Amino acid sequence: MAETFEFQAEIKKLLKILSKSLYQHPEVFLRELISNSVDALKKIHFILLTNRDIENPDVELKIEVWIDSEAKTLIIKDTGVGMVKDDLINDLGTIAGSGTEKFAAQLEQLKEEGKEKLDLDIIGQFGVGFYSVFMVANNVSVLTKSYKKEEPALHWESEGSGNFSIKEDKRDMRGTDVNLHMNEEGVEFLNRYRIEEIIKKYSNFVSFPIYVRDLKEERDAEKLAKEKKEEDEKKKADEKKTEEIDEEKEEKEEIPKPVNETTPLWKKSKNEISEDDYKSFYQFISKRYDEYQEVINYRVDGQVQFKSIMFIPKTPDDNLFQQDTEYGLSLYSNNVMIMERCKELLPQWMRFVRGVVESDEIPLNVARETIQTNRKIRKMSDLLIKRFLRELKGNAELHPDKYKKFWTEYGNFIKEGLIQDRIREKRLKELLRFKTSKTKDDEIMGFKEYVERMKEEQEDIYYLAGENIDRMKLSPHLGYYLENDLEVILFDATLDNFLMMNIQNYTVTEGEGEDQKVKIYKLTPIDISEKTEEKKDEKDKKKEKKKEKLPKETKKFLEHVKEIVGDKIVDAKVSKVLHNYPCRLATPAEGPSSSMQRAMRYWTHIRGTDTFEIPRKIFELNPDHPLIRDLIKLNTDDPTSKKLEPVVLQLFENSLVSEGDLPEPASMVPRINQILEMFITGKDDVERIEPKTKGITDDDKIEEKPEKEKNDALEEEREKGKVDAVKGEREKEKDDATEEEPIKQQKRTPERNADGKIIVDVDLDDD
Repeated sequence: MAETFEFQAEIKKLLKILSKSLYQHPEVFLRELISNSVDALKKIHFILLTNRDIENPDVELKIEVWIDSEAKTLIIKDTGVGMVKDDLINDLGTIAGSGTEKFAAQLEQLKEEGKEKLDLDIIGQFGVGFYSVFMVANNVSVLTKSYKKEEPALHWESEGSGNFSIKEDKRDMRGTDVNLHMNEEGVEFLNRYRIEEIIKKYSNFVSFPIYVRDLKEERDAEKLAKEKKEEDEKKKADEKKTEEIDEEKEEKEEIPKPVNETTPLWKKSKNEISEDDYKSFYQFISKRYDEYQEVINYRVDGQVQFKSIMFIPKTPDDNLFQQDTEYGLSLYSNNVMIMERCKELLPQWMRFVRGVVESDEIPLNVARETIQTNRKIRKMSDLLIKRFLRELKGNAELHPDKYKKFWTEYGNFIKEGLIQDRIREKRLKELLRFKTSKTKDDEIMGFKEYVERMKEEQEDIYYLAGENIDRMKLSPHLGYYLENDLEVILFDATLDNFLMMNIQNYTVTEGEGEDQKVKIYKLTPIDISEKTEEKKDEKDKKKEKKKEKLPKETKKFLEHVKEIVGDKIVDAKVSKVLHNYPCRLATPAEGPSSSMQRAMRYWTHIRGTDTFEIPRKIFELNPDHPLIRDLIKLNTDDPTSKKLEPVVLQLFENSLVSEGDLPEPASMVPRINQILEMFITGKDDVERIEPKTKGITDDDKIEEKPEKEKNDALEEEREKGKVDAVKGEREKEKDDATEEEPIKQQKRTPERNADGKIIVDVDLDDD
């Protein structure tokens, strides 16, 4: 007769929370039950080392999962140590009262007594995993038989409400069966492929084989076999032939294979692991079917103990700056997966790394779903990152071609690390690679090599940030540096603008002990204005103790330039670092850097606002360039010349184009046409014609004007020679619609802009 027991008071209160809210994924109930079975098998394995006088001493140590979709039941069976009545009452009726925890304490005592160290890494120290079954089952029964011969088989049953019952049962086989009667939420787990998927995900590397049986499949197979047998009998096949068929079938019967792999790769020595082993494991752990670029097999036995295998995939699969990306190493405790993507172990910039970490020292909360970030976890993370960076540095120094392949795919992630990870900035700087004004084709280099190639008197590391390497190599900012054989780093990625806002210098340490010297090189942009130029131009500074005074003609020209360009610039100045270039737009030394400006523009574009205005710069001109020299002379001889305005504005917009800052390059076309006409005709008073395209919206409709006014205006323009033809005809009457090509253009008085220039309308018709 069954005895009924009430759960402890705290279980009544917590059972609902544990079963409904404790776990983020209901599938972990299977992980917990398999973990319990593994614990039971490890216990009996330990007992068998010293005692063979137990129930079924020769039975295979294994776990089985039986699926019966018709009966809506799932059974998890093991041949472990089994349980007695007190175990059922205390361990299945008390939270955090797990027998596993007590057993682990006993084994620890044996170790202290000097007994042989065994693989006894037992899971389940919190004793709550069992209750996760009530997420998927409305009734749970446990049939168990202890390894002790004198103990009876027992049947434990509960609906997860407030009590449970225990009664004796008939069972000869040692071990435990957990029988789940699945609820609506649990029906999805009555599928062989789903069960095998969960086992491979969480319990693929436990130490004992796990077999899966689908009872419905077996019944269906038996039914088909029976039908075939009856069919054979109906055909009256001779007995000998039937026996041969049966023998042949028996020979072809396959031995069941476990779903899991019982030896984890991380527990093998490096010498035992083949390239194929790594490849297979990489595809399993990363869920990718490509090849990896690099593998790092790393073990630590110190203040913290863990084993890890990290892979760098051949190509990345994540978007840069994607904040909600799932990343991290798979976290295992005692060969059971605790977390598929553990973000606490790696920083976000390392999100491209795939792999596994296994440790029995990992602190877990009651659900094993989230790890508690404490000192040991932080230490493990720090060691993993250091080892990863050391591997990359070794490749960069000893295998540059190999590192170049890594940089091509993952360089942006290293840059992201430099932006985000201030603690590891020094190590990450050593991994940074870039092109320069002297590198060729796909050649790249790092800060260390740049410093080694610096000129003796050079104190700063020079760089230019832009959007295109080829365009930057033609930049007016480079003129002085090319002329003086000074190497300039070229940053052309969008991310580089954020990068240069975060790194200010590069430090080189030479020597050791008392002889150690530290040299700090400042990273200086070459597109800044006069104050910084004077600092950089050491040669000129030595030659010129006193600043030269500008000629009066040059001063007047600069004033005129400021009038022409207006508030689009901060100032107009001369520059002696332009050499073969007529002008440039330089960033004020005290203002935001060009990198910051581009970064801000990028963010406004990403957010869809596009409200960021390009900060005004200093318009610097080269008085030694023939074009500027001629403009100064023209301004001196004829300050009212109509050539000055279009040419100065064109030079300004040329500089904007060079910087990648001109919003609409097509807007300069009318001025270019005007300058070309001046050049061809030799005239100064050429008007600039600016096309204006009219759409078909109501706002753009032209107001109708009196007929006489229209005709008078057209006649006036025809006489002046400014319009070559009448733009349209008077609209025809409907009875004239038979004309071959009626013109559907509307006549109106030509509009003029504020300067009195004609604006030519172009009506777009589909006809």
